[in-house]
Amino acid sequence: MSHEPTKYGDVSRVPNELASKPISPQDAAAEARQDMGQRVEPDAHIGSAAIDGDPITIGEALEAVAISIGDKPVDQNDAAAISIAEIRATGDKNIRPGGVGATAQSAATVNSHVVRREHMTKLSDVLTDATEKLASDKAVTKEDADAVYAAEVQFPYRRDAPEVIAEPGGVAASMATAAKLNEEK
Repeated sequence: MSHEPTKYGDVSRVPNELASKPISPQDAAAEARQDMGQRVEPDAHIGSAAIDGDPITIGEALEAVAISIGDKPVDQNDAAAISIAEIRATGDKNIRPGGVGATAQSAATVNSHVVRREHMTKLSDVLTDATEKLASDKAVTKEDADAVYAAEVQFPYRRDAPEVIAEPGGVAASMATAAKLNEEK
């Protein structure tokens, strides 16, 4: 079963040539940064990380996932990546009870027993408002992105891939994009 990323046309009225394109992690991060409905227009040459001059945080990178592929059911790979992202953000040694990592792990476990996709917990259910759900947050670094990638690909099971790879537009991809944009500042 193949998963289609959220496209610009799915969330707003845009010209036809843009409507069919997947939302980029940079634009998803800019969307996550909107303040009380104000539209943030990214500059195509500098990326959304430079819009307000602040680096992209782990919470914002997680929120970008909720926007870009939020309708994807949470699986064990996602839960592992989200858990490590939470640990990297908080500096704790373990995930916090009731935090995004624990919620993702619970969702992945329940989803593994649910037959109908529409009854599964989706990434958006777990990651919407992730910045507020994290006990603390910090700017994404390359080391954070590498740790999340390693966690996401540690499980040998992914339904739609012949080999274990990071989910396009997923947690590892969003963290890698955020780290890259932060390094360019």
